[in-house]
Amino acid sequence: MVRDTLTETRAALELAFAECDAVVTTGGVSVGELDFVKEAFGKLGGTMDFWRVAIRPGKPFAFGRLGGRFLFGLPGNPVSAVVTFLMLVRPALLRWHGAAELELPSQSGLLGEPLSNLGDRRHFVRVVVQVDGRVTSAGAQASHLLSSLALADGLVDMPPATHWPAGTQVKVLRLDA
Repeated sequence: MVRDTLTETRAALELAFAECDAVVTTGGVSVGELDFVKEAFGKLGGTMDFWRVAIRPGKPFAFGRLGGRFLFGLPGNPVSAVVTFLMLVRPALLRWHGAAELELPSQSGLLGEPLSNLGDRRHFVRVVVQVDGRVTSAGAQASHLLSSLALADGLVDMPPATHWPAGTQVKVLRLDA
């Protein structure tokens, strides 16, 4: 754990990059006055390839390079950190290790209730797969609520501005595999 100061963040990143080819951080990549990861990374000579992604949860995600090494800056919100790790970091690490299959295991299911994504970003909805194969929401989808993540069997990737009625066939990205 690193205190929220530019000096300590820079020192921690410097130590991590001295020992690792890829560094994964959580927190400190948004726009708050205590978010120092991007600035500290830049002071080490790193360059940000991108910051922010159009997914929910997980918008404040940072990716950068320092020489031939990589920074993955996950959001500090725990649900956002899990989703961005699974969707962005895990596939990259698997690819670098030569894996052919990068996606989470998946299964088909039928929605047992309607799901909506009224926003302008892809939404990875936390869902439960019932014994009969019906797929339902795991509960409130706010990114700070760990309860719906703890209950979830998987994620359903919903495009922006989408409404799916009950009975829609969906692909569930499994979290328990």
